Amino acid sequence: MAKTVFMLGILFGSLINGQLSDRFGRRKIVIFCIILFLIFGFLTLLSTNIIIFLVCRFVLAFGITSVFVISPAILSEIVSFEYRTIYCFTYGRGLALTLMLTPLIAWLIPNWFWLHLIFTLPWISLLCVHWFLPETPGWLLANGKFSELEELLLYAAKKNRKDMQKAKGEISDYIAHHSQEKLMKENKDEKASVLGLLRPTMRKNTIIIFFCWFINSYNYYLLSWNTNDFGGDPYWSFFFTGLVEFPEMIIYIFLCRRVGNRWGLAIANVMSGIFLVALVCIPADKVWLKILFSVCGIFFSTASFDTNYVYTSELFPTVMRNAALGSGSTVARIGALLAPFVHQLGDMTYPWVPIAVPGVLSIMSGFLILLLPETKGKTLSDTFTQEEVKKVPVIKNRNEL
Repeated sequence: MAKTVFMLGILFGSLINGQLSDRFGRRKIVIFCIILFLIFGFLTLLSTNIIIFLVCRFVLAFGITSVFVISPAILSEIVSFEYRTIYCFTYGRGLALTLMLTPLIAWLIPNWFWLHLIFTLPWISLLCVHWFLPETPGWLLANGKFSELEELLLYAAKKNRKDMQKAKGEISDYIAHHSQEKLMKENKDEKASVLGLLRPTMRKNTIIIFFCWFINSYNYYLLSWNTNDFGGDPYWSFFFTGLVEFPEMIIYIFLCRRVGNRWGLAIANVMSGIFLVALVCIPADKVWLKILFSVCGIFFSTASFDTNYVYTSELFPTVMRNAALGSGSTVARIGALLAPFVHQLGDMTYPWVPIAVPGVLSIMSGFLILLLPETKGKTLSDTFTQEEVKKVPVIKNRNEL
């Protein structure tokens, strides 16, 4: 029950906070989410009954979406495309380190109260983002905040020891090119809304990427939360779940920089599906073989998660980027909500159905990804207008008319 309520909190938080950050800015919503997490993180410790505990867990999860949804959008908007994959992959390794340390801490401190307190206290340090985290240039540009954008870019130029006279001229020319009148005209009717994801130019991208979010989330949580079913020590199983993310990060940074995030995501989904289907075929007495295949499945499911965050943020324009990430994460939580009920699903059908069928669907999603556009080396779009221009074919000579 606690897992389900927690995932429901992330589901609603992803959907709502993603859209709010597109409308009011990344920085404001990140700070709001951190404060919300801290308040209800401590209130959870004071819960006197199961109802209060579940309500606190729901709101706590609602606040944690600042990590899952808004952070990738911030990174994609402040980092150039050469380093976008590196930064977006490495930022989540703190979570992997936490997964590795959790079994040790839980073994040393089995009391849930102190365990929860230990994992809540570090969030206090995140309040420093109020002083150190600026609004992203991409959001300021897309929303016509040109004076704030100029101030931010001049500050960045000064910190990077650029020629300030030259920087002022280049920034002024850049902002003049994106005049407020022109931008507001382009952004007319382009306010953040989930319905914008269903525009004709976005519809195919949205359906395929949402399908990938759903299947990948189900597979990841199925493998992560049910490794104990394969036998072996639950502490070690949980430890390996976190450990596998470090080699995954190194391998996938190299792979995606070489072949692009689209191909990286396709490979991850196909391989994750293959290992899931293979799990069904392994005899029950081959415990370590099951754990090995499970860890390999987690490896590619984690790779799919990491790549999906980067690729989704590249696939949609700035005015809808966080709405797309939030909606995709919301769809993912639906898959995560089903994962704890794998035994019930197996009892209602056949034991292999809740594992093999998603495996086949994961393989299918990998091939569907190849129908989407490549984003490697591409500049991110700020508006739907810019995104639509990309789809207009370029006529090179008269023979093409």
